[in-house]
Amino acid sequence: MDGAGQFSDTRVPGAGPDWRSELSRIVPGAGRDRTVVDPDSGPSVALELDLARVQNRAPRAWRKSPEEIALTLTARPVLRGRRGWVHTGIDWGNLGSHARSGRLDAEQLDWFEELRALSESHRGSYAADRHQLHMERYTSPLLWPVLARAGALGIPVVSRGSAAPVVLERDGRFEVRVAAGEHGELGLHPQLIVGDHEIPLRWTRIIGQPGHGLFYPEASPSALDAAEDLNQFPLHLVVLGTRLNQQQRSFLDRAESLTVPRDGVEEFFETYFPRLHQSMNVTADEDSLVLPQVADPEFVLTVHHDDLTERVEWEWEYQKGRERVRLPFRPVDPLGDEAVARESRWESSMVQAVHRRIPELDFRRSSYAAEDALTFLREWLPQLRRIPDLRIEETGGAPAYREVSEPTEITVSTAPTEHHDWFGLGVTVKVGEHYLPFAEIFQALDRGQDVMLLRDGSYFPLDRPEFVRLRALIAEARTLQEDKNAPLALNRYQTSLWEQFEELATDTRQAEAWRAGVRALAHLDEVPSPPVPDTLQASLRPYQYEGFRWLSFLWEHGLGGVIADDMGLGKTVQTIAAMLRATSLDPELPPYLVIAPTSVVANWSAELRRFAPSLDVTVLTTTKDSVVGAARASHVVLTSYALLRLDAEAYQSVEWAGVVMDEAQFVKNPRTKAYRAVKNLHARTCLAITGTPMENSLSELWSLLSLTAPGLFPSRKRFTEHYQRPIERAMDSDALARLRARMRPFMLRRSKSDVDLQLPPKLEHVLPVGLNAEHRSAYDRRLQRERAKILGLLRDFDKNRFTIFQSLTTLRMLALDPSLVDPDATAASSKLDVLFEQLPQLIQEGHRPLVFSQFTSFLKIMARRLDEAGIAYSYLDGSTRDRAGALDRFRSGRAPVFLVSLKAGGFGINLTEADYCYLLDPWWNPAAENQAVDRTHRIGQTKKVMVYRMVAQDTIEEKVMELKTRKADLFSAVLDDDHVFSTSLDAEDIRSLVGL
Repeated sequence: MDGAGQFSDTRVPGAGPDWRSELSRIVPGAGRDRTVVDPDSGPSVALELDLARVQNRAPRAWRKSPEEIALTLTARPVLRGRRGWVHTGIDWGNLGSHARSGRLDAEQLDWFEELRALSESHRGSYAADRHQLHMERYTSPLLWPVLARAGALGIPVVSRGSAAPVVLERDGRFEVRVAAGEHGELGLHPQLIVGDHEIPLRWTRIIGQPGHGLFYPEASPSALDAAEDLNQFPLHLVVLGTRLNQQQRSFLDRAESLTVPRDGVEEFFETYFPRLHQSMNVTADEDSLVLPQVADPEFVLTVHHDDLTERVEWEWEYQKGRERVRLPFRPVDPLGDEAVARESRWESSMVQAVHRRIPELDFRRSSYAAEDALTFLREWLPQLRRIPDLRIEETGGAPAYREVSEPTEITVSTAPTEHHDWFGLGVTVKVGEHYLPFAEIFQALDRGQDVMLLRDGSYFPLDRPEFVRLRALIAEARTLQEDKNAPLALNRYQTSLWEQFEELATDTRQAEAWRAGVRALAHLDEVPSPPVPDTLQASLRPYQYEGFRWLSFLWEHGLGGVIADDMGLGKTVQTIAAMLRATSLDPELPPYLVIAPTSVVANWSAELRRFAPSLDVTVLTTTKDSVVGAARASHVVLTSYALLRLDAEAYQSVEWAGVVMDEAQFVKNPRTKAYRAVKNLHARTCLAITGTPMENSLSELWSLLSLTAPGLFPSRKRFTEHYQRPIERAMDSDALARLRARMRPFMLRRSKSDVDLQLPPKLEHVLPVGLNAEHRSAYDRRLQRERAKILGLLRDFDKNRFTIFQSLTTLRMLALDPSLVDPDATAASSKLDVLFEQLPQLIQEGHRPLVFSQFTSFLKIMARRLDEAGIAYSYLDGSTRDRAGALDRFRSGRAPVFLVSLKAGGFGINLTEADYCYLLDPWWNPAAENQAVDRTHRIGQTKKVMVYRMVAQDTIEEKVMELKTRKADLFSAVLDDDHVFSTSLDAEDIRSLVGL
């Protein structure tokens, strides 16, 4: 029991407040005072109205009317007493205390406070003091909904003394009654009407200013005149259906009739009656008096259809007596008299209403023709018809301008021009029976017109779907021209654009040269399949045959292209097969020129001897070799980019059958001498061979296409504006789709995943490497310094680009080995420590590792470690003279480890003997790394390939790996799929790399 007693008071630690104490605050206690209301005793509070005369001390001459009786109506709260309603103890200032005592409930208190607040807050009116509220000064029309709620809240509205309920009435109205006199005069009598009876003005007072309601006592005039206390009569409060204007209020305040003498009646009806009728309701006193029908003034536009000219006139139409009178838009004589008085403010408002809809409309203009007339009829008139008080009158029959509804026929044609590879683009448009000249329709489309007007006044809209598409195609065709003002033309490389024109047209007519080459290129599935030359000493795989077929087609039609297959798919053998076919078809054919990096020239020579022994091949090794002589004696001339650059004029003096650029990324920069040397060669076709047609930016892709398909994107500036910038900066998927569509016929790319090579798997891993304590200390110290330096330089990224990249390179080298930056550093390389933990076992198991680094200085440090460990190795970088010897030592097995610089080993070598790849330093260009790894994972590989990317933890290398993913997206979006990619390296990338 004790436990139970304690349990009832126990509070669990951390629990909420006790429920009993909380409910005690919410539920009133048993002893709290309660207010008992007797339902039979009636309301305890009311609103009392007191109607009284006000002594008018003003001189009689100053009064608005000699018969004016000054009345006032005041309101105050009252309480129920023993003998009725009493004032004692309550006024407008102490209502809250009565609410606390229970005499008023909360809603009643709100009602009284709302009534008083509205009287004080509306337009600066001061209608209330502590004891009374003056109803005639109550400016807010919200008075009436407040009074209407009084009954529902149990608040009677009563008259003082009599306690009689006040009558609330609705829909009062003000009128002027016109009565004919016995002698031809007219009487004008103001009156207030409630329901169907007239209220005497002498005993009526307006509420508000100018007025929204009124009050009056209900009694005969004589009784009212004799009464001392006006509260004995029933009091009426009336809300007006329409608020008074100032003219009506002035008339009512005078409360007197006006008489128009007989000789002034005509002037009254012509001049004053229309304005009187406009401002207030006017009625006739008897059937014998017929008031003229008064129409509001109107703004009148008269449109006369005069053949192909639309003539317009703007006028004002007013009521004059029983007639309508028109006035010119502007007075002929500003100082002279006119038939009727103008309403200047109304006229100005009408002009503004027109200009709000049609700002450019000129009221002084009297006619419209051609395109202006079409704009007036199609666009302006429909808007003008929607303006109130504007009447439009049309004369002259139907307008000559009419829309042609027949379907559109578009004929697209090509014709040769004096410029090589360019064809004039002709377009003929037929709508109904009308044929449109080429220049007119394209000028209209270029100007952005939405309709095309014909000479006879007929027109058709250019927003038809076929014209919307045609406009977009023309805009794109313009972007592909160097001179946007030149006649519209297509280059034969722009086949995909022609296809879209062809889909749009109902008929096409092509020049023979166009039909034979360009149109066929757009339909490669229809291209014949040539036989493989018998002289080719190789069997082509199916995908290689497709490449040979594509190259042969380009050759036959004098077109160039880019073969961008992944490394190891046999781009060289496909190209050699196409060259063999060309020379077999034409024994007198000029020679091919093959340009390659110096280290790759020997490989080409070997491949040509192996696959095409029937071809005469000359290898140029120095500038002393005769280019002309080699060309005369050979089917194929091999040279390097370096020799071409040094002896460009000699190569340009020869006519070549075709130019083949291997590892074409060497000419990705149009500012270099190598690019210009290739650009100026004379050849029927130009072919680029590269597994990485784009490494960092779309500008590199443009460079290759400008050499191989020079008419595809002839203007670099326009390519940047319409493709490169929208894609790289704004992630424009539409621009990306257009780019891929345009270049698709001229680029052949297959990845290893696209073809069945039956290669063993390639397994890629990221190997995180934690820095040892001394290495970490050296890196972190330098990181702070370089980070502060870069932060200052980023203010002008373009100007300081070189210095910024120097700092990034310093951090990358520190992540590898501190001694690369500080020769006196004693910290060991954490990466080499991890690598040498694995190498001995790999070699013992018979594996053959390739080790790549961008930094030859780091490779040399590793070479010293291998020497110390007694491990044989082969070494290759850009300075290696005996490149073949280095390759042979590794291939023969005499050296189980091959150290290769990323740049030197990225092309021109096949190392299928290796089955392990170590990438010691990641780089943000994934294409370069993939090129290197593909040295071993290619045709001929029989073993599983393991790839390890060694990444130093908590260093710039981790940021590089993130950035590399973005670069890979850029490459694949343009060449492999339709995904939109991120931007290229910019200042924000730099900040992320150094953690700013």
